Amino acid sequence: MREPKPFQLLPFLLSVLLLSIGFTVFSLFRPFPLEETEWEFLANLRALTEEGGFYSAQEPLPFLILVFWKKITGLNYIPAFLSLASLFYSLFLHLFLLLLRREAWNRNHYLFTFLAGFLPYSYGFPTSHFPETVCLVFILLVFLTFRFEKISDLVVFPTLTLLAFFSSFTMFYLGFSFFVIFSTIRGARKQAQRTSVFYKKRNVPFIFLWSYLGFLFISLFLISYFDFFGKESISYLFSQWIGETKQIILPVILISAGHILLKTEKELNTYTASVITVILIGVSIFFIYRDLTKTEKEPWDLRIGSLTKAYGQAAILKSDPLYLQKEFSYALYFATETKTKFYKTAEISPKSFIYVTGIWPQDVLLIQKSLLGKRGGRLPGLVPLGDDAILIQKSLLNQIKSSKSLDFLSKKVNDHWETFPVISLYDSYLKSMQNRFGFLSFF
Repeated sequence: MREPKPFQLLPFLLSVLLLSIGFTVFSLFRPFPLEETEWEFLANLRALTEEGGFYSAQEPLPFLILVFWKKITGLNYIPAFLSLASLFYSLFLHLFLLLLRREAWNRNHYLFTFLAGFLPYSYGFPTSHFPETVCLVFILLVFLTFRFEKISDLVVFPTLTLLAFFSSFTMFYLGFSFFVIFSTIRGARKQAQRTSVFYKKRNVPFIFLWSYLGFLFISLFLISYFDFFGKESISYLFSQWIGETKQIILPVILISAGHILLKTEKELNTYTASVITVILIGVSIFFIYRDLTKTEKEPWDLRIGSLTKAYGQAAILKSDPLYLQKEFSYALYFATETKTKFYKTAEISPKSFIYVTGIWPQDVLLIQKSLLGKRGGRLPGLVPLGDDAILIQKSLLNQIKSSKSLDFLSKKVNDHWETFPVISLYDSYLKSMQNRFGFLSFF
């Protein structure tokens, strides 16, 4: 029986690089950004680059890497972000397959990682979950390097674990739990083969497992008790895990199934199978691009244009607080460097403006008629924006509440205000972490 050929590092690194370049090029041509988190990452990258501080609550380590990457490559904001997110995603896919197969790879092993990278439902994971992607790479490195056979392992394991923890708080708990379970199963198998009295009397792998599970359940209890993520913290945490797992599970299943089939089915190692796989990659890219170009998203360019035009009409907006929805706030800052508030505060200054949608031109005319009467003219504290949005000042809102004919407006503003999030303990934790990493915080 032939011995398996050793794994070759150079083809592996070239494949990682090639997939990351291909994914970057694809991402540059598809509509971007699409998700709220993508706008948030770009806003933070611009804030860190130009002002040395974060715009919102995010784990600082991935963005420290991102800022460093932007400086050494000299790329602009969007290409820098897309290229680094693609690189980490490519690393994740390749490292996961390496975890399954430590021997030499054939041509179709590499092609399966490319196919996994361009699956229709999962393509947006690295750009919408950038910190989580970075965390997953460090978690996989923990899987691959966990041995405790050398003195250096005592440094490598805790270092990679801390890097994963500081990359994404939520993903770390999910990924590290899988690592502990995997390590327990592998350790139990090895222990069954040992004759040492120490190992026979003490089930070390299961001691490790139960110790971690105790830590996990205590952590979950404290997260729930102190409302770490806000109200219904556990529900929020599990919804985050479910959402992230839904996006990343398909590439994981594909790579796992591909690894098993390539090991058992000789037909899948032929040139014909390689050609079919390449065709599948092309078809997948085509359908992703077609669906994205048909997607109707919020026209942020139009809303940003109407808001910046309002700055010229109402100079007071430049100095008074402006409350916007989170995604709009991120997009506005990235486009114009205009800082706005997107967290609910206990007290609002009477001069503060709130951005409200669903208010039409006829509603604006009714407001002006009700408050100004026959005088007409411009109503201070009310700035129409486009066809269905306004900026309304808090002092004017207090005045409107006394008018029964304008109850609909008060209700809309109050309902809109309730959608603004409050600063949670998690946000405060992230702010303290940012300060420890040497960044200021603007949120």
